[in-house]
Amino acid sequence: MSTSGQPGPSSSNSNGGPPARLLSDPNAAICPDFSSDAFKDVRALIDPDNGIAITKLTKSWTDNNDQLKQLWAAQVETDRQIQAAEEAQRQLEADQDAAEAARVAEEEKLEAEKKKPKLGDFDVNSAPPVFIESPISLFAQRKLERREYCPLWPFTPGGLREAADARLSSNDDISSLKLSRNDENQLTVQSGPASSTHKNMARDEHLTWRQFSLGSNRYIKEIVRAGWPRVHVEALTQFFYSLEQHDLHNIEGDGENILKIYADRIRSEWFRTLGSSQSFNIAIIEEKIMSKISDEYFTKKRSSQPPVELSFR
Repeated sequence: MSTSGQPGPSSSNSNGGPPARLLSDPNAAICPDFSSDAFKDVRALIDPDNGIAITKLTKSWTDNNDQLKQLWAAQVETDRQIQAAEEAQRQLEADQDAAEAARVAEEEKLEAEKKKPKLGDFDVNSAPPVFIESPISLFAQRKLERREYCPLWPFTPGGLREAADARLSSNDDISSLKLSRNDENQLTVQSGPASSTHKNMARDEHLTWRQFSLGSNRYIKEIVRAGWPRVHVEALTQFFYSLEQHDLHNIEGDGENILKIYADRIRSEWFRTLGSSQSFNIAIIEEKIMSKISDEYFTKKRSSQPPVELSFR
């Protein structure tokens, strides 16, 4: 019998599980007054002797309350452990979230650092060079990096001045889009350097001989810096040297024009046929082609001259 208003120690749920949860602290419970008239009938059922009945009822209530106190203590401890476990889980999840946020923030920071422009190191003991060459344009740089044909104009003093002016206005960084085919014959869109850097771009044959000579010298320096294969560098070096030493220089004006036309045609054709069965050694000066160009040049020159007017007196 329980007079505490909550299940007794042996109470359990309908499925035979653990005892029902206590709703109040049995430590605060007060033993009923079993000598009162309210318990008269109960005392009569327990023992005819009123004193013995009161003693039995009091002992029964006390024993039951002691067991409830034990259950309450166990329930309080279980609640504490559950609460501690839940708090630990919440803290673990919070720590994991904080660690993940810190990891993401660190990755974003590293990624941002990668995207920042980097300043290279320098030798604190080195003085500036006595002679500083003007850098070539991004247009010319990309041509050399891609091992493509490039006119000599960007390597002439005029072309280098254009590149310097473009760098001041950032025009040399502008890229254009172009379609090209990859090794699998698929069309791809690529960015290419803008030739707008060189407003006065001209074919090699339209340069003055001084421009041609200075431009070819700088061109050879730049292909060496760009890491071109030695055999290609040597062939181009010999090509330009042979033109500088050619006998056509003896024909004032016209001879150099013929040499420039030859150089323009042969060098562009050499690049076009590289890697194919039509490739050839550009260092070999083909005099038959030179002669043919010479004939074309003088024929065109004669046809462009006004006819001589004859006067008869």
